[in-house]
Formats: sequence, C-alpha cells, structure tokens
Amino acid sequence: MPGPGAPDPVLVSLGSLPATAVSYVTQRFPDSAEWFADEVTAGHVRSDDGAVVTPSSPYVPGASVWFHRPIPDDDAAPVTLDVLYEDEWIIAVDKPHGLCSTPNGENVRRSAVVAGRVQFANDEISALHRLDRSTGGVLLLCKRREDRGAFHKMFEERSVSKTYWAVASLNDRVGAEPVRVESRINKTQGELQAREDPGEVNAITDIRLLTSFSDTAGEWGLYEVRPLTGRTHQIRVHMTSLGLPLRGDKLYPVPREDFDVEDPDNPMQLIARSMTFVHPMTGESMTIDSRLTPSSHAAVAG
Repeated sequence: MPGPGAPDPVLVSLGSLPATAVSYVTQRFPDSAEWFADEVTAGHVRSDDGAVVTPSSPYVPGASVWFHRPIPDDDAAPVTLDVLYEDEWIIAVDKPHGLCSTPNGENVRRSAVVAGRVQFANDEISALHRLDRSTGGVLLLCKRREDRGAFHKMFEERSVSKTYWAVASLNDRVGAEPVRVESRINKTQGELQAREDPGEVNAITDIRLLTSFSDTAGEWGLYEVRPLTGRTHQIRVHMTSLGLPLRGDKLYPVPREDFDVEDPDNPMQLIARSMTFVHPMTGESMTIDSRLTPSSHAAVAG
C-alpha cells in the first residue's frame, strides 16, 4: 500500500458491461489508465472485501474497488509543521497561514493532514477540527482511526474552549470589556461568503480589545476573540458585522478578485491562539498555545 502522505482512499462504484474491473476503471478514466494499470500490477488496488484486485479480476456490477489517488505535484516546497504538543493519541501543530487543514481540490500536499502524514510517517493521521486556509494557529491531529471518536466528541459537545487573536481597525463598538455578538449564520454550498439571516441564534462570539497600535497603514487593534459556537467563517462574519473586518481578509466584507490567492507577505490576521480541553484519554485539563503572532504587530503580541 502507499507510504505516508497518501490521501484517503477513493471509492469507485462499478457500472456495467466490461469483462474485468480494471477495464471498467480504465475506460472511465482514460487519462489515468496507464497509472491505474501500474497500481493494479503493484497490488495497490483492493476490492470491497480487502482482496487484491488483479488484471483478471472479473467485473461485478455494483461492486467497488479502492485505491489511493496520485498526489499531484503542487510545485511547492514540502511543509514542516511546528509541533506544540504530542502524546500517544494526538499531535497539536501550528498550522501556517495559507495551508488547508485537509486535502481540498488541488491542495493535497499543501494541507496539514498530508503534511502531517509525511512528517510523522503515519497514514492514519486526521484533523480533529478545521481552520480556514487563511487562518493560522493550533490544529489538533489524531494519530489513530480508533481514537478519533473520543476526541470528536469533545467538539460535538462544545467542551473545547478556543481563543483567537485578530487584528482589525478600531471603532467605538468594541473596547476592553467583552462585547457579545449573537446572530444566525448560514452558508450555502457554492457561495463564497457566509451570511447573517433572521431567525434563531446559532452563532455566539465574545470579542474584546487587547491593545491598539499604529503603523504606516494606520491605526489598528489587537482583539481577543472567543467563539462559543463553530459556524463557518463565524469570526470573520461577526467582526465584519461590528465594522471590524480582519486585516488581510480578501473575502469579507466584499470578495476581492484574488480572494483565493494567499499572500504570504500579508496573511489574514487571525490566529487560533489557544485551545483548552479535558483530555478524553487521561482526564487531564490542558491548554495548548500557538507560537504564531500577528505579523503586523509582533512586538505587542510577543
């Protein structure tokens, strides 16, 4: 089977007609026919029952074959993740700005999960939660499939406390005392932005100003943000609703033409600063802190 760094296996349901399973797949994906034939020859393709698929394995209508997609060459340097904490169950890393949490479209190698599988030589590594590609900071990875459920339960039960740092402009709506924003946030698949709609509240965020500073671009605030719920783009939406869109955000309040192009010299100023939870395996209460600092305000954040 493929070595560390391979993305999760792909399932292809078989249709009808061809004599062998291999002929069906190669007819369906002609551009990958040569590569797939090599994978079959190497014994890397499996049937539903785990048996190795061979060139002569018969086509069975309704059956499936499993294989790992080739990892595209992203034309990018390998990613090395900064480890914040590790035990026999989990690894906490500082996800860099501009790196997807999980494989997404063409961003396969350029994802924290695949980078972790390569770096730690472990194909079972998975992300226990997600950070937006533009967000940096604490990301929890699970080492083994059988342990994922216990850690996922923490997030499902909202027993994980998260704190973010954000850089945005200043106004009189948010000061040293926390301001709570409550609204209903929805995001429709295929649409770039999440939106606030009338109806029952499903998103709650506490925001306070830690300090202010100035640079050549103007006056700025460093904010502590504590989301009590986990809606898509929640912090970005709630900060924007206060008139405080994040510095470097290309999606809010209005998407820019280059919204999907990361700018390493001006990343979006949002960091998953810390995460506190009770370890489900040890019962220990623990807090994991990011080492990242807002690049536009490193002196105050340090």
